[in-house]
Amino acid sequence: MTQSAYSDTYGASQIWPEINSHFLSLRGIPEHLQANTPVQAVYRRLLVGFDAITSCELKDLYKFTLCLQQLAPEETDCPELRLLVAAFRAWVSFDYPRARQLFRQHLDAYPGDVVALFFTHMLDFCTGHTPELMPDLARCDRHIGADHPLYSYYLAIKAFVTVEAGHPSQALKLGLESLRHRADNIYGIHAVAHALHEQECWQELCTFLEQCKTQWIDNAGMRMHVYWHLAIGYEKSQQTEQSVRTFHEMYALKDSRFAKQDLDAVAFLWRYRLNHPDDSRFDDIWQQLAFLWSGSIGASMSHFHRLHAALAFAASGQPVLIEKLLAESDGFGLNPQTHQTGITVLKGILHFAEGRIEDSLRTLQAAQPHWSVLGGSRAQRELLPLTLQACERRLANLEARHEPA
Repeated sequence: MTQSAYSDTYGASQIWPEINSHFLSLRGIPEHLQANTPVQAVYRRLLVGFDAITSCELKDLYKFTLCLQQLAPEETDCPELRLLVAAFRAWVSFDYPRARQLFRQHLDAYPGDVVALFFTHMLDFCTGHTPELMPDLARCDRHIGADHPLYSYYLAIKAFVTVEAGHPSQALKLGLESLRHRADNIYGIHAVAHALHEQECWQELCTFLEQCKTQWIDNAGMRMHVYWHLAIGYEKSQQTEQSVRTFHEMYALKDSRFAKQDLDAVAFLWRYRLNHPDDSRFDDIWQQLAFLWSGSIGASMSHFHRLHAALAFAASGQPVLIEKLLAESDGFGLNPQTHQTGITVLKGILHFAEGRIEDSLRTLQAAQPHWSVLGGSRAQRELLPLTLQACERRLANLEARHEPA
């Protein structure tokens, strides 16, 4: 990032320009980038810690808490970092409204700070409030133009928030524009995929992702999720075997057997299971996924993650693990509405696993008005309406069997 007439609005983004694109491209911070100043050292620690806490794992939250506690007052006295450090301290203390307020105050002072905007966006995403960034974007628009060094990343964030706010056609234009400025912007590719998904442009989605595959296939942080979009596109295009091959290609990209990269695998396979209930080819993988997800019981702060664990337990025929998941979910660190919605959804999946389809339908419907607070994207939360539809189909089939001849 070079200095410009707008540099005083860039905030933390101007502390270490060379590191920003690595962070915003979701590739992690390379080891060879070492701080030259104390302020850069603090900035680097914040970026690395942020990457960890978005996992919503208690262990990672605790590690970042210790990191923040170890910062000396003089280390956080930099105006561009002061409010951000305070926001992160509120975040790891589970005071999400306070964290959001502090991030917004920072953006009021530095409306061109794209890195801080991404912090804010991910807090919203993790807490189920992604569209709430729209007013902040309207303000940032006045300070972030095509001459901003991080403009492509800004457009990508804006595109994803816009699609989550229910405006996919507008989001598609923003996403494509972000890629015009930087073709390998993984968050822009991701936003375009979501926009096409929301518009049910399945063939266009597949074509787009195949054509730009060289731009996302080496991105370790996001390539499995982008592959998930591609597999869904083929499944929805009635190209079932191609979707299965794509899934296997995706799952082969795991860093290791025990790497916590199984969310997209569950998300695809549950859809597939609902559409092809008699296809048993994935039974062994479901058993493996259930085993791997069992480690999240009591460890994750996210009901969105717990939902995926419960689906793996249901598909592997182990409802007792969903009961264990419920027993360990005490609401610690969660908004009451989020916790109640999460518990209700988990009970609905438990009933589904037990074959109590009518109870599952009724329970999931009770939580339906609040599904968004669980976090994730609109596309990812489609697992819930698809499960509802499966319940309705099963009940209709049962009623048809009992109708008099």
